[in-house]
Parts: sequence; C-alpha cells; structure tokens
Amino acid sequence: MRVVMLTHVFPRAAPDSLGAFLLHFMQPLAARIRFLVVAPHAAGLREQETLATIPLTRFRYAPDAQETLAYTGIMHEHVARGIGGKILFARFVWAYFRAAWTAAKNFQADVLHAHWWLPGGFVGALVSKLTRTPLIITTHGTDVEQLRRARWTRPLAGFTFGQARMITCGSEYLRAQLLALGVAEPTRVRVIPMPVNPLFTDERRTTNDKRQSQDSPARFSILSVARLTRQKSIDTLLDALAILRGRGMDACLKIVGEGDRRAALEAQTRAKHLEPFVEFLGMRPQDELPDLYAQCAVFVLPSLREGMGLVLAEALLCGAPVIAAQSGGVTDIVRDGETGLLFPERDAQALANALEKIARDPQLGARLAEQGRARVRERFTPARVAQEFLNVYEAASRS
Repeated sequence: MRVVMLTHVFPRAAPDSLGAFLLHFMQPLAARIRFLVVAPHAAGLREQETLATIPLTRFRYAPDAQETLAYTGIMHEHVARGIGGKILFARFVWAYFRAAWTAAKNFQADVLHAHWWLPGGFVGALVSKLTRTPLIITTHGTDVEQLRRARWTRPLAGFTFGQARMITCGSEYLRAQLLALGVAEPTRVRVIPMPVNPLFTDERRTTNDKRQSQDSPARFSILSVARLTRQKSIDTLLDALAILRGRGMDACLKIVGEGDRRAALEAQTRAKHLEPFVEFLGMRPQDELPDLYAQCAVFVLPSLREGMGLVLAEALLCGAPVIAAQSGGVTDIVRDGETGLLFPERDAQALANALEKIARDPQLGARLAEQGRARVRERFTPARVAQEFLNVYEAASRS
C-alpha cells in the first residue's frame, strides 16, 4: 500500500522533536506501507531527502528568507498579523496543493493521510476530490481550537471533513469538540492517540529516587516541556513556584522550549525575584529529555485546552509523577488521583497545592507515576498506534 502523508510540521533532521510523533508511528509500518511525506520547505532544508527510511519532499512557497510560516507552532498567528501574512498563506496553500497533487499522481497513492485539518486537510480534500484517492484526516488540537474560535472556517471545515473517509483525533476531548462543532459525522470520527518516542523508557529512572519531601535538604525540582506560547500557560507555573517559595519550600523549575512568550516569561521571573530558581533551557534534543524527565521530582503541563499532551506520557514512561491543568485532552492520560494530579486551569494556588502534595508525600508521587506508566504502555506505544492506523488505511482503501 502507498500512503502520501501531508503535514506542515515534520522533523527537519533525525533528532528534531517537531512532528517527531509522525515518524514514530510510520516507522513500525515501513515494512508494510510505502510512505511519501509532503511537507513545507524552510531555509537550510533539502527539497528531497530520506529521514529514518521515510522519503520526504518539501515544497517551496517563497524565497528562503520569506518561508516563515512552518515549523513555528504559531502559523495561525503569523497569518492573522496582516495582509502580508494572508498573502503568504495563500501562496503556501497553492504550493502545498501542487506538491500534494503531483505526489498523489506520481506516487500512485492508495491513501492520502493529512495532519491538521487546515492547511493539510483542506489541501488533501482538494486532491482527493480531483484524484478520487481516499483521504484520512488527523486533528491534533490547535486546528480544532482555531475552528472553534473562527466561525468563518466552519463551511471550509465542512467541505474538508466531508471529503474524508475517516477522521482521527488524538483524544476523546478533540472528538467531542469536532462533533459539537457539527463539521463531521460521528460514525467517521475515531480516537487514535499519537505515540510516544521509543527512546522514552522507565530504565532511565534510577534507584536514587529524585522525589524529595519538604524536610529533605535536596531542592524540589519541577520540570516543564512546552512551547512558550500563551496557550501553554507557563506564567501560571511561575506564579505557583513563587507561592511555593513563599511557603518556605526550596523548589526550583526547569523549562524546556522556545516561543514568542519567552521574553515575557523571563521578565515575570525577574519581577518575582525567581532568577536563582528558574532555568530556561531552550529547545533540547530529544535524546536529552529522558534524563531530564527522570531527574525531576515532578513534571507539570499547565496548558489550556491541550489537544492531548504527549509530553505527559513521555514523563510517565521515565518514572516522573505528573500534574496537568484539567483542560482539553490531557484527561486521556492523567486521571486525577490515579495517574497524576489535575488542577483548574490558570489556578496558580491550586497548582502550588498539588505540587506541595507531591513534595510532602513521595510515596504518592511514586504510586501515581507507576500507575500512569502502566496506562501509557497500554495505549501510547508506537506499535499499538501503528496497528490502529494500519487498520484505518486498509479500511479506507477498500471503501
């Protein structure tokens, strides 16, 4: 079977974390499926190459210096800034369509698999209609959130999802959102999570448990891995850290990630006199993350309306207890009091209370982490996810 994968985010090199989850479910299928990935070009990237045995073609939509829409995580914000962004997006979609149409014909695709309903799903719907190639669309969260906010996109989404043989979502929350918006038929929408990276294993956790009680001389270490955008709500975590330290707890925070809110978050850190206790580590290679997860006392994801929160699964596989905002699709991974702790979104006081609960009761943290790890092993491994997508591909190609 031949599958053309349409995505505006894909690893730019083998160790790149951007879109790495796509590679993780494709690789176990490589013996049975021939893939061709169509993704945007950006400065310094090759137009044709192979990553981890998966062939990849990148389409150009502007001169190198102007190819700024992809690989940022905030494409919609770039487009919304003015007429220049909208013109660039129109050029992007046209180039995307041409590349996808060419790939579908030349590769003799049996199935088109588009990630994010816009732009990939829309492009895939056009190509599917013209070539009669079955289309599968996978939503990831940000695309559904934009659909919820921008009512003018509903007719476009109706056409796009209407062309798909199957629609997959990373969480029950995303499925419920799509159905509530009325843009997809319930019988064609199913939940298939994205997989964790195979390198995240519990073997990284040592017998020297890093979770410490408040009375321990060791500092209580908190970790967060997220894009530094408003939606990730890292400012709430900084406020919670200030509350903890105000209670006399020797807590510190490491933040992995980049984004347009970094300067504001650094300013907040200075304003609260937290500089000695907060480290902004920037983007880190994937192979550095297991040790960071394993060495923290607790992992926190304070995001608002997160589509799934795969970093929570990664942390649990490395043995770290997790805390997340009770928002979006994270509840597929974090069940309060069973596989982690939840707090009301943007409630720094409640987050500080949850952190203190873990700090004062290491046995609770260990129990939550172990139960969470079992949940992730059951549902989020690459082999499990790959088999579910194989079933979808086979069903779509037959219908």
